[in-house]
Amino acid sequence: MEELMAEVAELRTELKQQKAINRELLKRLYGSRSEQMDSNQLLLLLSEDEAKKPIAAETGGHEPEAETRKTRARRTSRLSDSLKSLPTLERVITAPEVLANPDDYRLIGEEVSERLHVSPQSFTLERIRRQTHVKRGDLDGALITPPLEPCLLPGSVLTPSLGAMLLTEKFCYHQPFYRQEWRLRATHGIELRRDLMCSWHNHLAGLLLPLHERIARKMRGSDYLQIDETPIRCLDPGAGKTALGYLWTYRHPDHGVLFDWHNSRANTCLDHVLISEEGSFNGILQSDGLRAYQAFIGRHHQQDITPVSCLAHIRRKFIKARDEHPRLVAWIFHQIGQLYRLEAEVKKRDASPGLRWRARRRWSLLRYHHLAKLFKHLRRRRRILPKSPLGEALHYALGQWPHLAPCFEDGRIELDNNLAENAIRPTKLGHKNWMFVGGKDTGWRSAVIYTFVEQVRAHGMDPLRYFEWVFEQLMREPNPGEEEIGEMLPSAWVQQQNAAGKIA
Repeated sequence: MEELMAEVAELRTELKQQKAINRELLKRLYGSRSEQMDSNQLLLLLSEDEAKKPIAAETGGHEPEAETRKTRARRTSRLSDSLKSLPTLERVITAPEVLANPDDYRLIGEEVSERLHVSPQSFTLERIRRQTHVKRGDLDGALITPPLEPCLLPGSVLTPSLGAMLLTEKFCYHQPFYRQEWRLRATHGIELRRDLMCSWHNHLAGLLLPLHERIARKMRGSDYLQIDETPIRCLDPGAGKTALGYLWTYRHPDHGVLFDWHNSRANTCLDHVLISEEGSFNGILQSDGLRAYQAFIGRHHQQDITPVSCLAHIRRKFIKARDEHPRLVAWIFHQIGQLYRLEAEVKKRDASPGLRWRARRRWSLLRYHHLAKLFKHLRRRRRILPKSPLGEALHYALGQWPHLAPCFEDGRIELDNNLAENAIRPTKLGHKNWMFVGGKDTGWRSAVIYTFVEQVRAHGMDPLRYFEWVFEQLMREPNPGEEEIGEMLPSAWVQQQNAAGKIA
């Protein structure tokens, strides 16, 4: 009898697990992918006492209609402001009867309307003729030909402006080279093959590699990094299918974003950026719960590295348990939402790290400890199966929760790793268009270009302008020294642009 009861309990457990898997698969196929829970649904799930309290939506909790009106006004204002800097062609329209008898009328006002026109992208072929001379009367004299001006790639038509356009179209606007090839042929009649574009991409990425390594050195010398990784498919010739590569993201509040390419998620991949003969990274390392990060710290015996976890990943684990335990998960989401509400208020006031630290200690620390006690209490309950969605979420939360403690000791540290994740988003948008990178050994090229795209975008500048400028510099100085490399970085270029704007 006891064996039958045990078998029934085991089958029930397996049935619950299969039901949870089915729910998750159905959600992925047909459901919303948003992590947010509707506030009205949350009100129904919470108890009356909790429901009377203000709900802390992660978006800030403003009135929807008022927010919409404000947003529309801001968008209209931004459009008008952005058009002021454009070249303007004015046309004055006078009524026919006034033109017929201008002396009979006087001007008392005018009505102004604006229309925005666009000119198609144009290409110009520059033909350089280097004339060869010989001295008159000197038949055996040397031929005199002026030297070839600096160029990006000898023997090709590649120019800084063309290279900048091709890279910007692919990595900013997600247009694969085969689409660019078709558009250039259809719109301009230019036969620019995609394999030629790929070879240029390889050459240009190689020119930028020393600058990429300088940014990596800055990351390595910092004391706070957020790290994340995302899979991207790549060609694997001979295998009959694509393989998985990984784009690793390193983010620092001051040094921007760095992308690095590897064929796996092994902890040794971190060595390329974080370990060097000149010096290794020591400081705060914020990431998700991937074991590679702890393995990296343990393998190098890095006592000076402080691991910090990600609250967003902890919250995300409870989403799968929402259907099975709706009231409990709603309460947990509400408590985590309160932590984010304080962060939003502090950010709105543009508070210093010191002020954010004091605010967290005063308003969030107690809630942080209460959640830790709740997770431990729930983990001990026998009714919650370890392999159930809630059991797995609790296991993950308890493993990561202690590593959130540094957030309450240092106001510079974010509660989550979302800023590093957000930096990856443009690569995922592009991935839907170009599907995969060229191969396991060529993914570094995309990592290099994406690094500079996001570095420039972080300052609100146009990557096209930066690429055109930096390729001009590299054309004149293809082997820059340490000082020249520093002057070519996006941060230095942004400072030059801002200074030029102030002078103008």
